[in-house]
Formats: sequence, C-alpha cells, structure tokens
Amino acid sequence: MADPERDFGMAYDEQGYVHILYSTFFDVDPEVDHTTQGYLDRILDTLVDAVEEQLDIVEWRLAPDPKGEPSHLLSYF
Repeated sequence: MADPERDFGMAYDEQGYVHILYSTFFDVDPEVDHTTQGYLDRILDTLVDAVEEQLDIVEWRLAPDPKGEPSHLLSYF
C-alpha cells in the first residue's frame, strides 16, 4: 500500500503511472496555495510530466477519412 507521506500525495494506477484524479498532490491546499498562480506554479511541472508519461504509451496514427472522401480541411490546399 502506498504511503501518502512518502509519496507526497501521489496515487498510482495498476500500470504504475501517476493517477492524476486520485492524487491529493493536485488538490488545492489553501494553506499553501494562496493564489491561482501559486497553485499552478506548484503543480504544473508534475502535471505535465504525468500527462507526457501517459501519452508515451499511446500510438498516434494519421488515418484517412473513413468514408474515403478528402477532409474539408485538405480541400483548401
């Protein structure tokens, strides 16, 4: 079981990635976060790292329109 004091409020999913919604680290703490900017300064680097870590496992592919028609955006070129 995770120790919240040792893990600084981080919760992890079954794959070992930071679970952003369950991690108390990302909760607003009025004793520490006196302004919105202060809150963002405290969490932003960790949040970006957690999101990038989770996106690394996603395979991104470009696919044509499933109907076989060119996209309306491509018709401008």
